[in-house]
Amino acid sequence: MLDPDYTLRRDYIPKLVEALSNGKMISGPVNINSRLLKKYWIETLPGNPEVLVLGSSRTLGLSKEAFPGKTFFNASVSNCTFQDMYAFLNLFEKKQKPIMPQTIIICADQWLFGSSFSEKRWLNYRGDFVEMLQTTGDLSASQFPSKWVLQKEWIKELFSVRYLVRSFRQRGKTETFEICNSIADNKMMFLPSGVRLLPKDVVNASEDEIKQRATDYFYSSGDEHFNKLSVLQCQLFEDFVNHLKAKKCEVILYIPPYHPETYRLMQQSPKYKGVFKVDDYLLRVAKNYQLKVAGATNPSKLNLSAADFYDGVHLKPEVLEDVFKQNQ
Repeated sequence: MLDPDYTLRRDYIPKLVEALSNGKMISGPVNINSRLLKKYWIETLPGNPEVLVLGSSRTLGLSKEAFPGKTFFNASVSNCTFQDMYAFLNLFEKKQKPIMPQTIIICADQWLFGSSFSEKRWLNYRGDFVEMLQTTGDLSASQFPSKWVLQKEWIKELFSVRYLVRSFRQRGKTETFEICNSIADNKMMFLPSGVRLLPKDVVNASEDEIKQRATDYFYSSGDEHFNKLSVLQCQLFEDFVNHLKAKKCEVILYIPPYHPETYRLMQQSPKYKGVFKVDDYLLRVAKNYQLKVAGATNPSKLNLSAADFYDGVHLKPEVLEDVFKQNQ
């Protein structure tokens, strides 16, 4: 089977959305096109939740347990951009009887404020992003890439030798998605609340393996390689916050921490100067807009240890919930 990473296929998504909308769970490969899944999923929701999470994989595990007694939906996607957040909010606002969520959580990944992060998959729904952009501030859609940029990347990837070899190796072995009534510990799963669960052996790996993941992240990721904050990214963020406040939403700003070892290595490298400017900037924005703040870049500020993470940037789900419970 070609396209083993579900880069272009969409035929499997409607069935999954229908199941999730009916209270079922789904299991399957991690490489799902989560943006299209969440887009169609949001469109089927009967109303808007009281609590909405907008963020990356660092909030994908945040569940309704942190917000007891309230309706909840987690719209996080891997490598989320501010453009993704705009597009998803636009989908909620376009519902026939739009009642804005009372509380909106924004995951402020540090790399979102630099110029090294180059995620383009938000272009799947560029139109939804542009619609919201036109209502939030003075930024022009012409400052952002066209959908053709993403299509070119897909074509380049799909016709690369690397991807062709992988496709043939995976032929007949690609994991399929299944509709479930209960949680399978050894599978990636999506729950009806929008939460993603990872296999237990990923989250509960040994201390040595997790430390190695934290070290590997530092040496393999260039997303945090910036020295100053991007003016465009900061404006995108502040325009979004201003729009939510104008809609009378309570905004909780989540600053995700790094694994202690990843954080230590970053402190020693001049490539990461911008990362350590993000906290101060976000705290100023929070004060100006009267936002609640959960989390911090420095794990020691939250009394977190290496045992609270499962890699360089992700907290274990129960620890993530505690961070938000402590903020209430």
